[in-house]
Amino acid sequence: MKQNVGTEAVAGHPRLAGIDAARGLALVGMIVVNVGPVGSQSLLQRLYLLPYGRASVLFVVVAGIGMGYLLNRRPERERWSTVTWRAALLFGGGVALQELTDQVNVILPTYAVLFLLAPLLWRLPTRALLGVGVVLALAGPAVIVAHETIWPSLQPVDPVTIGTPPWEAAYSLLLTGRYPLLSWTVPFVAGLCVVRLDLTDTTVLRRLAAGGAAVAAVAVAIAQLAYLLIGPDADRGPWRLLTGAAHGQMPLWLASSIGGAVAVVAACVLALRRFERSRALGWLVACGRLSLTLYVLHFVVLALIKPPQGFSLGQGVLISSALVVTVIVAAVLWARTGRPAPIEQLLRRSWLLPPAPRVHTPRHIAPTPERARQQ
Repeated sequence: MKQNVGTEAVAGHPRLAGIDAARGLALVGMIVVNVGPVGSQSLLQRLYLLPYGRASVLFVVVAGIGMGYLLNRRPERERWSTVTWRAALLFGGGVALQELTDQVNVILPTYAVLFLLAPLLWRLPTRALLGVGVVLALAGPAVIVAHETIWPSLQPVDPVTIGTPPWEAAYSLLLTGRYPLLSWTVPFVAGLCVVRLDLTDTTVLRRLAAGGAAVAAVAVAIAQLAYLLIGPDADRGPWRLLTGAAHGQMPLWLASSIGGAVAVVAACVLALRRFERSRALGWLVACGRLSLTLYVLHFVVLALIKPPQGFSLGQGVLISSALVVTVIVAAVLWARTGRPAPIEQLLRRSWLLPPAPRVHTPRHIAPTPERARQQ
């Protein structure tokens, strides 16, 4: 049977290589952002920081797509055990990573909670799921702004570490952290909605690419107009709801970053289908399939070398370039082994389970007529 273009068979279901390429692109962007600096005073800095506020959202949208594929090919009774194992591993590993440094915020604990929510969200009809995303995109930022307005003296608990009390950790993950669930559930839900579409249909992909880009452009334009009309007060109080600053958790930022992420995913899938015989994008696919392991490795490197005051722009460009080249080479070389990366393998709960017992019938026992018919 001929495989679909740009796909590989995984457990009887097609996995689009373009999704891996989008995940790899998100990883590259997150490396650039985590190296920094994040100031954007000059044109060069703005170009350097194009992934800021976008790469992590792309990462979460692709996570929603990947989770949708996983849930779709798992029977109901296996979903919770698989998801719980992955969530526990990501949460524990993320909190442990955060102990290494506070210069970079770890997104993995938020991932863990989103994974636990996934089976519940996946049960919803598509329209209801889309409605949840829209409501959260509006209500989540409103709650965040209201919280900051009513209790401005409360200090955010961020990041979550091993010593953080449970209620403070929940407070940070839900509301005050770098990746609060009230807003970051939205891109995850968007990914769950996208995966329900036929991503092998060229027309669907082109509409996603065009529609996502249009939504991103309109949201950015509205946010810029709001800044011009409101002035210096735009980043304070309820006016924040009309702004679109990166990582501001506001609706226009969510719309622009999610729209851009959906467009990137569609473009990557289209590119992998069009250039199926070319290896030009193979490095992105390799990075995407090792993204979790490479994410952890780059975080450990930054924990060792990033100074408290951060890097200058020149240092950031050099270090991020070196890290990106390193992870690409590592991903391409590892891909040649044909094996999953260490942490990706750890996520596969099957290695914990004992092999199924083999049923052996002694040769000297003749099969009964019933057994013969069953065989």
